Amino acid sequence: MQQRAFMGSLSVLGAASYFSDTGFVDTQAGISYPPILSELPDVDRELDISLSGSGMTQSFGQLTLNLDAGVSDAFNVRNHTAQISLKTGLRTYDMARGWWSDPALSGCVPLFSGSATAWRVGDTQGTLTLVGPIELSRKLPLATYAGTGGIEGGAGLTGRVKPRLRGFAYNFTPVCVDSINQIYQISDAPLQTTSDGSPNLTVLEGGLPGSWNDASTAGSWSYHGWVSDITAASPPAGHYTIESGKRGSFFRLGGTPVYEITCTGSGAFSDYNSPHRLHDVVRQVLIQDVRIAASALAPDWSDPFDQNGKAVVSDAGCFWDGSQSYTGSDMLADLLQGTMRKLTYDRDGTLRLIGITAAFLSQPIFKGAKNAILPEEILTLRQADMPSELVLPLTCGRCTYARNYTVLSGNQINPSAISSALKTAWSAVTVGTDSPTAEVVSPPDVLTSLQSADAARVVAQAINDLWAKAERRLFYVTVPFHRLADFKIGSSMVLFANVDGLRNGLPGLVVGESYRGSSDGEITFTVLV
Repeated sequence: MQQRAFMGSLSVLGAASYFSDTGFVDTQAGISYPPILSELPDVDRELDISLSGSGMTQSFGQLTLNLDAGVSDAFNVRNHTAQISLKTGLRTYDMARGWWSDPALSGCVPLFSGSATAWRVGDTQGTLTLVGPIELSRKLPLATYAGTGGIEGGAGLTGRVKPRLRGFAYNFTPVCVDSINQIYQISDAPLQTTSDGSPNLTVLEGGLPGSWNDASTAGSWSYHGWVSDITAASPPAGHYTIESGKRGSFFRLGGTPVYEITCTGSGAFSDYNSPHRLHDVVRQVLIQDVRIAASALAPDWSDPFDQNGKAVVSDAGCFWDGSQSYTGSDMLADLLQGTMRKLTYDRDGTLRLIGITAAFLSQPIFKGAKNAILPEEILTLRQADMPSELVLPLTCGRCTYARNYTVLSGNQINPSAISSALKTAWSAVTVGTDSPTAEVVSPPDVLTSLQSADAARVVAQAINDLWAKAERRLFYVTVPFHRLADFKIGSSMVLFANVDGLRNGLPGLVVGESYRGSSDGEITFTVLV
């Protein structure tokens, strides 16, 4: 006989407390887990699979503990966010001794790892809200201007967040920190450099790019080299100099511009790491900006669009102008939105990127496969609603690229500027007529962080392969709890069911999961087929 056991830890400010459902002892570590888990957790985790979705897993749930008088105060989570880890395993009944034997903790499987907030206390119980990694939802420790002059800006910039450039961004407006000396800040970190050591930055006035020829001042500003201190001296008339280092990236104009000043370029990170591809930019944002430990990222971190060792084009980046504060989730949403790449975290808390592509459709249909769900295993099956923009098949695949951060108009524009450079974004369309009718719809234009048409074309083709078809369906599939370890969000599944279209099996992609404490013998997966 076997009995399911649940045990977990709750850590606040580095101090850990332990709990379980009916009592558990980790004999190897010598830690006791008292039986104070009143209700097994309810957890829902879903990916937003829509084209315009944020690109991150959403997690909702709660957990209730039985507490003696005064214990809730000792837990000290009412004013703090706790880190929580929950596992499950199987106890075995010892017939000879007449008791249930605890499993080894190393043999238990993770059920949830994330953060716990909103401590709600009653007379004898406390309930916690379970959410994803707290690092993603908290306000980032952003550098702000002191307002003391120079690169710290004037009094009007006091307290404003400094701009941040990670990877490539097109035609963004830098922050003018010194209007008298025409000093502008591009980022709170260094710039990326080109293969010849030049800064990867183009300064534009009214949409007209400057010249890299130091001897020429025709048309716009000309590059005049690196400097160690941007405040020390003004460049010659018609030229600009650049400072790039630990205190950030700046440029200084040798004169006063007539039209709006914007930039196109690539930013590095504070340690000078200069990634170009989207998944590498996301990784460094998580580690250096969001401050998530590198060990919390999947060891096989990669671009989910890469296949068979072949890397796809995915140069990308974003600019944050500092006009408002933002969270780690905000940064990740800006980078991932519309790219069909999604950030998810496994039940043990490991973060990884998955791709919403048609690749899962090519998996073999085989009832004996480990990832197969058979009709006799299904407890309940019901079709779910698709996101509104995917209810009807799309006419084609489309993905924008080269987002224009500053759309110029009127007297901001230099008469010599190329008008096409002033557009909001370009769009890469693969196949299809893109002539929507009552039965089909055109995909939405979602501004992405991708840099080039080639990078956008990869996504556009994936959208076409997956969503320009009427056959896509979404199912809630409830199966016995022991199938938990066989699937996670991003896993492939072969679904066999006594439902039209599923009798011979269909390949699917797991995009969500749900379990209820009141039904600890089952788990529900959300599957795209």
